[in-house]
Amino acid sequence: MALYDSPQSLYYTHDHAWVKVEGNKIRIGITDFMQKLAGEITFIRIPRVGKTLAAGATLSSIQSGKWAGKIQVPLAGKILEANTELPGNPKLLNSDCYGAGWICVMEADNLEEGLKGLICGEDADKFFTEEHAKYAKKD
Repeated sequence: MALYDSPQSLYYTHDHAWVKVEGNKIRIGITDFMQKLAGEITFIRIPRVGKTLAAGATLSSIQSGKWAGKIQVPLAGKILEANTELPGNPKLLNSDCYGAGWICVMEADNLEEGLKGLICGEDADKFFTEEHAKYAKKD
């Protein structure tokens, strides 16, 4: 049994965001690994709808009682929708990170090319196994 839920249908970034392709759009959230590592999430700053962001720019800031960090934009594009439920209920990131805890929907500038830089399938399983081993050594 896997330690972390990492659906095979998703793409992943090295900073623990997930990307779900929905036609020509992408939905973005944080992984089960990240939410477990962070602990109870107490704050999230969501991106502004209509804003165009470059890949690697800050998409969202997140804080928990023991951690603060940022999620980077996985693919350049425009924010079409942001999950306005999250600022008032950031615990959705913990309780349903792949469902109600999504962060935003973007229209990617170059979807096919951008996905090449993300992790998926067996590579994602290997990545999460290595990440677990790396963080387990710190405890």
